[in-house]
Amino acid sequence: MRGSRLSIRRRAGVLVGTALAVLALSTASASAGGRSAPHNHGKLERFLLLQTDPNSNAPTLLAFGPIHARGVDTVVDDTHDVFTFPNGALKITHTPKSQHDNFDPVTCYATHNERGTYRVTGGTGAYANATGHGHYRVHVATIGCDENAPPEVFSLTIRAKGPLHL
Repeated sequence: MRGSRLSIRRRAGVLVGTALAVLALSTASASAGGRSAPHNHGKLERFLLLQTDPNSNAPTLLAFGPIHARGVDTVVDDTHDVFTFPNGALKITHTPKSQHDNFDPVTCYATHNERGTYRVTGGTGAYANATGHGHYRVHVATIGCDENAPPEVFSLTIRAKGPLHL
């Protein structure tokens, strides 16, 4: 199961970055959507990613706060993601600070929990000047004993929040 847990961790790390980018993008969209203030003083944005398909390559991200938007996460590597929204995209770098894995071989139930930080490192379109940072939490739960097969049950939740400056 070690290979499966490692795959879950890598996928979770990628998705975390995606969620963070959506958070930053949402705040940027709100500022670009008709507000004329010259500076955004880091309004708090909250991001939520929910996924039940372990093979999804473009999970949907939801942003709540100054912007209510849906976007798509594209994983670049284990610590970089690009979040694409209707008005532009954000580049995100995320760094895990703590991780914990559990596996019960009797029930084949596995979990991965991770906490970390993220930074908005660039953007395009309406988010070209975006900068920001924040914290994220990841929770992955799976059921499946065969490490060479997709899990029978898969659930990924990522929550992120932090200020975004435009």
